[in-house]
Amino acid sequence: MKVNLKRSALMLYAAVFSSGAFAHAGHDHEHWTSGVMHALFYASLVGCAAACGFAAYKYFNAKKRSAK
Repeated sequence: MKVNLKRSALMLYAAVFSSGAFAHAGHDHEHWTSGVMHALFYASLVGCAAACGFAAYKYFNAKKRSAK
């Protein structure tokens, strides 16, 4: 297995220096838009799960049709 030095260095850099972005001081649960933002976030997760489920459904149904 060939080790890609640039990719490894980039992943190490991202792991070490991105923690500040995840723990910024502006994440306030008391802000009036907090509820809306959380609802939009969870709605986007549900949408992504639905899209993946639909793609899997189409893939497996197409596979069944081609086997007949």
